Amino acid sequence: MKMYVYTFAYDKIKEEGYKSLSMFDKDSEHYKGCLWTHRCSANSENYVDIEAYMERTFEGRLRSICAITEIAPVTDYQHPYLDRLVHYADVISFDAGQLVKDGVVEAVYCKDLRQTVLINPAFENIYKLNGLDEIDTEPYDWRLCGEKEYQKYSPWATIKHYMLVLKDGYVPPRYITLETDNSAAREAEEKMRA
Repeated sequence: MKMYVYTFAYDKIKEEGYKSLSMFDKDSEHYKGCLWTHRCSANSENYVDIEAYMERTFEGRLRSICAITEIAPVTDYQHPYLDRLVHYADVISFDAGQLVKDGVVEAVYCKDLRQTVLINPAFENIYKLNGLDEIDTEPYDWRLCGEKEYQKYSPWATIKHYMLVLKDGYVPPRYITLETDNSAAREAEEKMRA
């Protein structure tokens, strides 16, 4: 089963692999920024508390990466961040079945906030799957991200996604394929800003 990730760091990924949070320096801005997004769910603004919360949700969460089962159609979206991803981010893919077979992936979880985020934004609806055959391959409703009540949340609040726990904390480069290269669009945008 092919799974996808939007990224702005393909140049590093093709050399170093796709890293989970556990592979980053804990003092780096990237690490702290990723943790910070979970402060409401963790009910704390202390990084140590947030780390502890994440590992309580499921063992190995800091070694996990998020992936989706399809790429958003290239069009304009009302959700600003989703629109930026679609037009400027690269898309990488990997074969999740091969990752499981080769022992790169230890476990798979689903995070589905489509209904719960409007009731309780701090609640993470995460549950473990027994195997890849339990992954939902129904098409996503990408337009839902742009609905007024969802716009203040990440696109991943309305798009069901999957968390793959990685044995060594990263997907080696040999498993990764570049599906969409938006580097030219990013370069053009940077020139316009300069």
